[in-house]
Amino acid sequence: MTAQTDLSKSQEGEAHFGFDELFYSRTDTRGVIIAGNEVFHRVSGYDWAQLLGSPHKMVRHPDTPRAVFRILWDALRAGHPMGAYVKNRARNGDQYWVFAVLMPVQGGFLSVRLKPSTPLFDRIREVYVRISARERAEKLDPEVGANELRAVAQAEGFSSYTSYMAFALGQELAARDAKLGRPADPRTLRLIEMNKSLEKVTTEQTKLLRSFEALQSIPNNMRIVASRLEPSGGPVSAISENYKASSMVISERLRSFVAGRDNLCDRVSRQAARALFLLGSNRVLKEMNADFLDADPVEGINWDEERAMLRALEDRSRQDTRQAMEQAVGHAEELSRSSAEIRRLMLGLDTIRVLGRVECGRMRDTGGGLSATIDQLDIFHADIKNRLESIMRLSEEIGSSMNQFLRGESR
Repeated sequence: MTAQTDLSKSQEGEAHFGFDELFYSRTDTRGVIIAGNEVFHRVSGYDWAQLLGSPHKMVRHPDTPRAVFRILWDALRAGHPMGAYVKNRARNGDQYWVFAVLMPVQGGFLSVRLKPSTPLFDRIREVYVRISARERAEKLDPEVGANELRAVAQAEGFSSYTSYMAFALGQELAARDAKLGRPADPRTLRLIEMNKSLEKVTTEQTKLLRSFEALQSIPNNMRIVASRLEPSGGPVSAISENYKASSMVISERLRSFVAGRDNLCDRVSRQAARALFLLGSNRVLKEMNADFLDADPVEGINWDEERAMLRALEDRSRQDTRQAMEQAVGHAEELSRSSAEIRRLMLGLDTIRVLGRVECGRMRDTGGGLSATIDQLDIFHADIKNRLESIMRLSEEIGSSMNQFLRGESR
């Protein structure tokens, strides 16, 4: 098989299962299977004696990049839930794709998996083909591939891979409802809408920072132009120095909430993404627990224990969702206040910009250099203020949507 072969469409058989079915498995901290449900047993093709006590990677398909599992293990070992598209392989060699929701539990990890069907699933398969080919051909380190996956999420407009997978889970749950002829679940729709707002915030913060960085060069241009039009220390030079000093103050404030590690925008996105992922996870956990009510006895599996653990996890995920949403609401409100404060600081820059425009009209700027520089300021100021307004509006939308959810949960 060459590196260019589309691994997702290879000529192997497919292990079929329905959109109404959910896979379940639980492992210890080493990834050894402790329990599973009948769907996992049937589709994998292994006997229970072969499954229980074996490493979960026995059903792993080599077309799933090792980078995917690096991201999963990093999240789970840090105590965080995570999702992933995974291609598995049954005992007879047939392949099957799932979207897996993975969560840490006492003594190990748990996974509930559903059948994927969205356009996002198609895009991810193409990415997997590329990374898998590099892993084979270049013996690529999993962390390099993991960074490539994170870059894909960022290119799609998401601040983190968790946010990307929260969006994927919402999309897959909504598609599954449609496939099964179910009415749209309002919680899932809310998950999707909140994630769209998060995606827009990430896009706006990136563009805002770029605009402000581009703005930093303009005072130097003003000073160069002024040196040709007036004596040293003239009014335009003074205006350019004042503008530079004021813009540096704003730049520092701006970087504190849109740039650097653990910035305010990222804190909003991180907690909101965690809440959104838990919201979707809670739904599949609830459905999985209901399925266990009719589970047939299996030697080596205590169904009462599995049901009790799932109920406890369902309750905990609901509490964790609420906590994450409350934190996200607080961060969103702080982000809105910070944006409003920077917008007020921009008014001071506007005043300096207007003084520059006045001097431009007073001086003989025959070459148009100063006028063109002030025109640049006009463009950047308008763009920055629009970005700030957008971030404020989106932050309020996120906070309002999450507050509505919290009030609904309380009722």
